[in-house]
Amino acid sequence: MKKISMIIIIALVLGGMKGYSFWQESLANAALTAVTSEKLKHKIELSRLKKSHAKKIAKLKRRHQKKLAKVKARERAKAKIQRTLSAMPFMGIAAFGLFEKLEYDTWKNEHPAGTFEAYTNEIAFEMNEVLQEEYQEYYESYQKFLSTYEKKHNHTNL
Repeated sequence: MKKISMIIIIALVLGGMKGYSFWQESLANAALTAVTSEKLKHKIELSRLKKSHAKKIAKLKRRHQKKLAKVKARERAKAKIQRTLSAMPFMGIAAFGLFEKLEYDTWKNEHPAGTFEAYTNEIAFEMNEVLQEEYQEYYESYQKFLSTYEKKHNHTNL
């Protein structure tokens, strides 16, 4: 009799099927409230961090924009120089000679004991690297040209 009365009391307390759905709905609402609360806490924390680091973020954005603008301006300047020099062949040859002379003088200041041969070797190596990385389609024909050139100079009969 005690067991039956306990079951009846538990059933009455829980409210039968309606009580079960009530508890299930309550648990679902509690879970939803907890998730919403955590999201709100996260948004508040993120907002607080943004406010506290706003100056740093703005400074980094400005620095990045300045660097990007500088790179773009430099590339536009290079393109303009190339267009100008290619439009005037004689000026292009003169400018090429002048630029090479200035580049060699700069290199010579950095390497006082260096020779012209060391300079040409270093520049040839760097050009080879750039051709490999930036101009892959031209690099293959450049290698063919070099191999043909080497074959001609290796023959003592030529």
